[in-house]
Amino acid sequence: MGGYVKGVILVVVILFFITFGVENSQHVQVKYYLNTLTINFPLYGVVYVSIIIGIIIGMIVGFRSRLHMRKTIKNLQKENRELIEGVTEEEGDQREAV
Repeated sequence: MGGYVKGVILVVVILFFITFGVENSQHVQVKYYLNTLTINFPLYGVVYVSIIIGIIIGMIVGFRSRLHMRKTIKNLQKENRELIEGVTEEEGDQREAV
């Protein structure tokens, strides 16, 4: 069921992008700093490139935070193992005392 819903959403998004491109195919003039570079580009191309750049930047930021989380998880797992070993040693000492 989940795959079906994802497929329907994907088709809707693709149709949105196609219809957006068809409706916004007029060319716009894109100027770079100080008019050093001027390009005539379709409007939908400018929007799509902006979306792709935003996705890439988001992925880079997300990747950095995931690496930091993995390091934190490893440290917490190590601390957890040490605490469990300490508890089991104390239980063993209590059994020997009895």
